[in-house]
Amino acid sequence: MKEIEVKPQENAAFPAGICAERSAIFAAGAQYPDQPVVMLAIAARSREGEFTEEPVSPCGTCRQVLIETETRFQHPIRILLYGQRCVYILDSIKQLMPLSFTEF
Repeated sequence: MKEIEVKPQENAAFPAGICAERSAIFAAGAQYPDQPVVMLAIAARSREGEFTEEPVSPCGTCRQVLIETETRFQHPIRILLYGQRCVYILDSIKQLMPLSFTEF
């Protein structure tokens, strides 16, 4: 039997907490449980404290929460991805996750 060397892999995502996107979605759901979320704006700051030049997008976990929130209410969530250079406007998280799963 041949030995295989296993090399560790480090990822750029460090899920030590909860992202702002999920915090916003969960807070809205707690305060207004029967109302759909209609819009979410996302922006990030650089280490120097300025908004990033390019827009940032939500992580995979946040994308899944957004998909499930849209599915639950049968209502798309408009998403604004802000950067100093430009702003992306998405009519639904499905534009970032076209092959997502929603059936459980």
